[in-house]
Amino acid sequence: MVKPIYLCSLRERVGKSLLSIGIMLKLQEEGKKAAYFKPIGIPMGAYSNKADRDVGFIQKTIFQTTLPYDIINPISIPDCYYVDLIDSAKKEDNLEKIKKAYDEIQKDYDYVVIEGAPSIKRYIRVGLDDLTIAQKLGIEELVYIQTESSDKCIDDLFFTKKYFEFRDMKFKGVIFNKIDFEYKARIRELEEGHIKRYNIPIIGLIEKSLELLSPRVSEIQQAIGGELINEPAISGLDKTVETYLIAAMNLQAALKYLRSMKSAAVITGGDRTEIALAALNEDISVLVLTGFIQPDVAVISLANEKKIPILLSPSDTYTTMRNMERVKPGIQEQEIHLALNIVKEHLDWELLLK
Repeated sequence: MVKPIYLCSLRERVGKSLLSIGIMLKLQEEGKKAAYFKPIGIPMGAYSNKADRDVGFIQKTIFQTTLPYDIINPISIPDCYYVDLIDSAKKEDNLEKIKKAYDEIQKDYDYVVIEGAPSIKRYIRVGLDDLTIAQKLGIEELVYIQTESSDKCIDDLFFTKKYFEFRDMKFKGVIFNKIDFEYKARIRELEEGHIKRYNIPIIGLIEKSLELLSPRVSEIQQAIGGELINEPAISGLDKTVETYLIAAMNLQAALKYLRSMKSAAVITGGDRTEIALAALNEDISVLVLTGFIQPDVAVISLANEKKIPILLSPSDTYTTMRNMERVKPGIQEQEIHLALNIVKEHLDWELLLK
């Protein structure tokens, strides 16, 4: 009989895709047949047929199968305007479609790793939330993922456990993911004083990884609609960005910040030649020039020499920065081994599979 591992969360962007990949790789390493299932995917656009990015990536890399895409991801609901684009009257039809796909996918596998919705609250208005789907599939327990690095995590944890009990769903355990290094010891304190007392198993405690959380220059380019104006630095699109700096100040003030940063994306105007040249001599991954103003030739020459991409943004500085902040870094093929290492080192494997 197939064993489901259903990952869910109260908050969004907690790393469900990354953990799904790591768990599947560990199962495959142990000789188990593991499938991936995402009941509700999120296409890239509200009115496009583009597939869910995470589903496509997993299909391409660790779950290469002859199963149709609609079996792995039976329902697609875009993130934008989703409240308007899903019909609550079709709840039963959608649940049946998900159930039919799940029945098909579990036929030839030992485990099915299920990636839940962005939040257990998402789609509850139309009856397609994680708990409703799990109950429809006959799944009795869920794995909860928590990323809050403050004592609010206790409130979230107990709220979720109480909510599960109210909905007749079992709480298999919690994975603390993307936790700040300095908060890990506090979680261990809370485990002894609070969490164990209420019979909440901790399946894993995973520290925040800059390598996995940092966006690539290419992802920033896509988010801002930027134009790469120095082709010789195209290889730099694969660099990661750890921090952002809006260099709207004078040169001396900018240098103070630039020298304290690592792998930065510097946002400034195309006419700020002195700032651009100073930035290119520091540890930066990309130079973003706003207002669609072409830089001085000296800036382009130095950027080419250092293989640092220059992106020309069509928007003003504020809009550019807002778009950059919305970037959701995706895991890259060369990072897949990191997901496996995380699962091996930080998850209680026997408890997860129990």
